[in-house]
Amino acid sequence: MHNHRVQPSVSRYFKSGIQRILFSFEQFTRHEMANHAAAGAYAFLLSAIPAILVILFVSSWAVASFNPELILKALDPVIGPLGARSAFQSFLSKPLSGFTGAFGIINLIWAARLFIVSIQRGIRVVYMNAAKANRVRENILTFTVELIIIIAVVLIISASQVARAAMAAIQWAPAAAFLRLAVKISLHILPILSLWLFVFLTYKNVPTLKPRTRNAAISSLLCIATSSALGALLSLTLNTTRYGLLYGILGNLIIGLIKVYFFFWLYFLFAELCYTIEYFDSLLFARFHRISTSDKPSGRIEKSLFQEPKRLFNRYARHYSQGQLIFSRGDLGRSTFYLYKGRVDIHLSAPGGENESKHTSVEEGELFGEMASILFEPRSAWALAGTDCTVFVLPPDLFERFLAQDTDASMRLMRLMANRLKTNNNIFTNTDLS
Repeated sequence: MHNHRVQPSVSRYFKSGIQRILFSFEQFTRHEMANHAAAGAYAFLLSAIPAILVILFVSSWAVASFNPELILKALDPVIGPLGARSAFQSFLSKPLSGFTGAFGIINLIWAARLFIVSIQRGIRVVYMNAAKANRVRENILTFTVELIIIIAVVLIISASQVARAAMAAIQWAPAAAFLRLAVKISLHILPILSLWLFVFLTYKNVPTLKPRTRNAAISSLLCIATSSALGALLSLTLNTTRYGLLYGILGNLIIGLIKVYFFFWLYFLFAELCYTIEYFDSLLFARFHRISTSDKPSGRIEKSLFQEPKRLFNRYARHYSQGQLIFSRGDLGRSTFYLYKGRVDIHLSAPGGENESKHTSVEEGELFGEMASILFEPRSAWALAGTDCTVFVLPPDLFERFLAQDTDASMRLMRLMANRLKTNNNIFTNTDLS
């Protein structure tokens, strides 16, 4: 009995996960997000170079007050084999010029601006530019997050080199082993934490219509986990440790470039997932509506996933008996109705009154009651179940998002509204003539 109860729940969650993944990939392809991923990776790499220059400028002034020989002695195990001791000595003995710092800052602002624009454009495409954005707030927020992440990455790299030098200088084996373990763990955790923070903050704050914190957190965690797994797989496939110094540097550079591109590819894919989770019901209803109203037969997989989704029936479907009132004139509700099965009659005069007359009939697959949602006005007629029927009651936000996601449905609704207006005009004209 226990297994019988668990199995439907597991199947339901598995099916729901497949639906979300499928929607995310469809949205990613339709929005051509691979182009935005390439733009984001390109802008990030452009902004990383001047950021390093700024860090070097600040570092040169920061270490000017210290004894260069002590720092060189600590770094000697690392820079000695590379023959870079003289270059570091020159760097530590004299701070970089103010012109260098100004040049780096100007280029960082310019390159970071490209990064900002690529991120914002991609996110706006994902969320279909649903509301007016505050450009000043978005620019400041995204630039700040990007600058913090770049500086954090550079500082982590610098700190790792200093830590390695410190490990080489420690003579006591237990202390060296402990420091080595701490550095190794930190070098794995800190970059991942920095990337997750970047992804989470942009998922949560860049969209004009903010997703829920839970959805942004889940999507960003999945993004970082997938990116880390892909990076580890790539590092195992292309092992640069067996090559010489020159080929090792070039190999690491190439792998780094590939990882940056795939990170942004995954970044926008999981941004689509964040949107899908946030507006899953409207996406699911759009697909269900398309299958229900299409003349073309659906594929076997599509039918099994979207033909009669229990989630929509449990949340929005209502069953009415013949003659039962659905809404009345003057009602203030803003929900829109979708007739799935049966027939609904629309009356201009009160049903059962002396002047009762049927206005129009709503057939299966049609929306009705949409004018109250679009015009923010009370209901202008009565709706009664002409037969036993199943009706979906769509909240205003779901209805608006459904129209934004399905342009074909928007066009069908416009034609339907035009036909109803034409019918109303004919009725009023005939009434005036009589």
